[in-house]
Amino acid sequence: MASLPPVKLDTHEDWFNLLMTVLHQQAEQNPYEEYREMAQKLIDQFMRYGRPFVDSDHAPCVALRMYPKEAGNTIWLLLLSLCNQYDPDKDYSAELKAAKKE
Repeated sequence: MASLPPVKLDTHEDWFNLLMTVLHQQAEQNPYEEYREMAQKLIDQFMRYGRPFVDSDHAPCVALRMYPKEAGNTIWLLLLSLCNQYDPDKDYSAELKAAKKE
């Protein structure tokens, strides 16, 4: 019996719908074929393997399982969708570099 992918994301139904909307927009409108294909693969996977459930507060939810690369691709596409929506308020990476020197 195959094991489940190690990354689990339980999300409310509304957030799942928002995620799927973002992925659909990326699949249809991203100027790069690589990212369009990446989004389409995630859409196909989430629709095939996503499982609806009801949480302890009786709210409708969806459980998603992913491998680390798929989780990374999901985050990447979400970040791409936020381009030009937010401007960084400071250079957080500078703090990371400083922390490594200590």
